[in-house]
Amino acid sequence: MRIAFCGTRGLPAKYGGFETAVQEITSRMAAAGVECDVFCRGHMYNKKLEVFEGRNLVYVPGSTKRSLDTFVSSIQTGWYLLLNRKQYDYIFWFNNANLPGILMTLLSGVPMSVNTDGLEWRRPKWSLPFKFYYFAASAIIAKLCNLISDSRELSIYYRKRFGASSTFIPYGVPQLPQISATRSAEILRQYGVEPGKYSLQITRIEADNLPVEAAEGFLKSGLAKKGFKHLVIGYSHETAYSLKLKSLETLDDEHLLVRKAVYDADVIAVLRRHCSLYIHGNSVGGTNPALLEAMQLCPRVLAIDTPFSRETLGELGEFFTVASLPNDFQRAVGSADKSKQLHERIEQLYDWDAVADSYLALATQNELALKQPSLLNSGKI
Repeated sequence: MRIAFCGTRGLPAKYGGFETAVQEITSRMAAAGVECDVFCRGHMYNKKLEVFEGRNLVYVPGSTKRSLDTFVSSIQTGWYLLLNRKQYDYIFWFNNANLPGILMTLLSGVPMSVNTDGLEWRRPKWSLPFKFYYFAASAIIAKLCNLISDSRELSIYYRKRFGASSTFIPYGVPQLPQISATRSAEILRQYGVEPGKYSLQITRIEADNLPVEAAEGFLKSGLAKKGFKHLVIGYSHETAYSLKLKSLETLDDEHLLVRKAVYDADVIAVLRRHCSLYIHGNSVGGTNPALLEAMQLCPRVLAIDTPFSRETLGELGEFFTVASLPNDFQRAVGSADKSKQLHERIEQLYDWDAVADSYLALATQNELALKQPSLLNSGKI
């Protein structure tokens, strides 16, 4: 069969959770003999490959204007699908913001599911027109399409808010890189931190991820007097919010360290493995891939107290509210090391093989596929 994956920036994955999900899912499907077409935004790739590790890459121009890119590329993708509808057995869309392309796919008559993403309209960074568009798009898609939700809490939200059922399929986690002790020591030196003596937040510097509030909580917690540092990875460009974080760093640049976004898997793994505490501040819906990756390696996780955080961490997390952050920092740093339990939870609940099987089960509508633990590895498809 032939399946299209639409609505992400494309492959090779280098941008975010949806791109990683498509890369992981399609790699397993392609290995099992399923023909996968992944739609890519052409302007984001200097080198346009026709095939990437067994997957066909289809390019649409998109828009160089960032605010319009998703909207425009979705129309271009939808038009391509309409013209070539006889080629596809199933289509997966990711992100409700792709509403025009999703509606055009409905017109094509090809079976389809939409991964809904989180509650994007709650993000402070978006203007009111975009918030309205995203909420309206979600309501329309909920009425017309088969839905995929990456968390059970998100499924509950869609049922209560829009009266829509959805299929729960979580994310998985990547394989951990093997890193030498020498390389680990070099990375820690580069970032000016010592094993077990720093808290860590790796995130986009945006208001709904709470890096400013976390930094303020650390500075008020008194942990700096005990030799702890707080490292924030993710700074990319100046905004009113990111400048607040940089201004806090100027108050205590010995203990509060703000560094640029980094995509080197070795660096991220070393920083997670050796921190005392990982901070998860993403407050807007869904299963967060960065939180899952932190659970692979970090000894303690202090997460914003939301139903989504509690679903992912279970009883193994420490939880905070913005008002109580200074005390929450102190409590979490003094809590027991849960590395082993967190890693076990990840292995049990968040596995890419199982995720790929679930997507394939939707595409085939095969009752056997829904029951088999790993059809992709069984040789039956």
